[in-house]
Amino acid sequence: MNRQVRILHSPLTRRQFLARHGVGVGSMAVAWLLSQSNVLASADHSTTDSAVPAAPEYVGGLGDVAFPLHVSENQRYLVDSKDKPFFVLGDTPWFLQKLKLKDVRLILDDRMAKGFNTLFLEILDDSAMPSRDAYGNVAFEPEKDITKPVEAYWRYADTVMEEAGRRGFFVIMSDLWFGAGRGLWMHHVQLDRAKVYGHFLGKRYARLKNLMWMHCGDRNPDQNLAACASALAEAIREEAPHHLHTAHNAHEYASAAFFHQEAWLDVNMAYTYGLSYLHVLPEYQRKDPVRPVILGETGYEDEPNAIELLPDAKKGDLWNPYRIRRNAWWAVLSGACGYCGGTRLWRWEKNWRDVLQVHSTREAPHLLHLMEAIPWWRLVPDAQHEFVTAGFGTWKQADYVTAALTDDGSRGVAYLPNARRITVNLAKLSGRVTGRWLDPASGQSRHMEGSPFDNDGKRDFAPPGNNAAGDGDFVLVLEVR
Repeated sequence: MNRQVRILHSPLTRRQFLARHGVGVGSMAVAWLLSQSNVLASADHSTTDSAVPAAPEYVGGLGDVAFPLHVSENQRYLVDSKDKPFFVLGDTPWFLQKLKLKDVRLILDDRMAKGFNTLFLEILDDSAMPSRDAYGNVAFEPEKDITKPVEAYWRYADTVMEEAGRRGFFVIMSDLWFGAGRGLWMHHVQLDRAKVYGHFLGKRYARLKNLMWMHCGDRNPDQNLAACASALAEAIREEAPHHLHTAHNAHEYASAAFFHQEAWLDVNMAYTYGLSYLHVLPEYQRKDPVRPVILGETGYEDEPNAIELLPDAKKGDLWNPYRIRRNAWWAVLSGACGYCGGTRLWRWEKNWRDVLQVHSTREAPHLLHLMEAIPWWRLVPDAQHEFVTAGFGTWKQADYVTAALTDDGSRGVAYLPNARRITVNLAKLSGRVTGRWLDPASGQSRHMEGSPFDNDGKRDFAPPGNNAAGDGDFVLVLEVR
C-alpha cells in the first residue's frame, strides 16, 4: 500500500503517531554501512536513474576505539578488539536517509562534537511504506517484498552509514521494524523471506566492524514474529559473525523478556518510560546467561512518552532534561553499561536544527565523561544498601538513590535525584577517600570540604544546594587516591 504519512507538526508522541497510523515506532538502528553493491543473487532490481551522492572511500580504524566490539569476559559490558571497555552513549536520529547528505553530515558532526559515541538509526523508514529516501529511491520493488532490494536506495544507505563510520560512531541498526499499534513490517515478513533478507544484509555489510543489529522494533513478538526475528539474526550472523545483536520489544520489556535463551542475543536492551532503576536492575540480575544491559530508550525531551508511568508525573506532562538525566543516571548505577537519549529530532520538523541543541543532548555527555574518568566497568549496583545505608529514599518512588561500588573498593558513586542527606559506609572503600559533587546538568565538580576522609566508618553527605539547571539532583563521587 502506497500510503503517505505526515510527520511535521504532529502533536503526538513518536509511539502514538506511528501506532495511530499503523506503522512502527521509536526504533534503534544503524550507521556504518559501507558502499557495496551486493544485492540478492536471486533478484536484479537495481536502479541507476536517481542521483545519489557517493561518500569518499571508507577508511576504518579512526579514533581510539578498535572495532569490532564484543562482549566482555564477564558478560557485563562491551569491549573493543583490544579489550578496552566501551561505554555506550547514544543518540537516536532514526531514519537519517530521509535527509539529503548535506544535512546528514550536519547532524553527525553535531553529535560527534557533543560527545556521543553511538547512533541508533533505521535502515528502513518506520513512518511510511514504501521506505523512501531523500532522493526518491524506494527500498524494495515490489515495495513490500524484502527479498527484492532496489540498489539505488541501498547505495544511499551505504553512503549515510559510511559517513557515520568515518566519524568513529558505533551504530545500532534496526533491520526490520515490526511496529507498535497496527504494526508495519510485521505484516510483510515470513520465515523464508526473513532468512533471505538476513543473508542480504549480512553479505552487504559484513565489512562493517562497528555494527550491532537491532531486531523486532517496538513490539512484543508472537511465536511467528519471534521465529522471523531469530531467522533474520541467524542469517546475518552466518555472513557477518563479528556483528552484535540485540532486540527492541515494546516498552517495559527488555530484549531478554522474549529472547533470553537465544544464542544470537548479545546485548539485553532495556526500554522504559517508568523509573529506569525498576526496569534495569532486574535485567542486570538475570542469570543463565548474564548479558550486558543498556538503556536503549526512555523519554524524549518535550514529548509525553507514557510519562504517567513515573510516580511524580501525570498523563500529558512532558519529558524534560531533569527527568531524562534522572533515568540515565538511575540506569547506569543499576548496572547498565550504556544509555541512549532521544528528542523530537526524528520528526524532522521545520525547526529540527534548533532541536539539535536541546538541553538533554548537552547534558548526556556529562555521564560519559564521568564514566571515562573511573573504572566504570567494575561498578556493581548497591542493591542491598550496604554502601549508601540511609537516606536512600523509597523503592518505586522518584526520590530513590541509586549507587554503585567498584568490585575493588576504589570508587563509589551515588545519584541523588533531589537534595537530602545520605549516609555512606566509607568502610566499603579500600583506603582514604577523596570526595566531590558532580553537577549532572553542567558536568562541573565541586571538591568536598574536609576531603580526604578516613575509610573507618559511616559518614553523612549532603549536596551543595541546587545544580546549574536549578534542580536538586547531584552525583556523589568517592575515590580512593
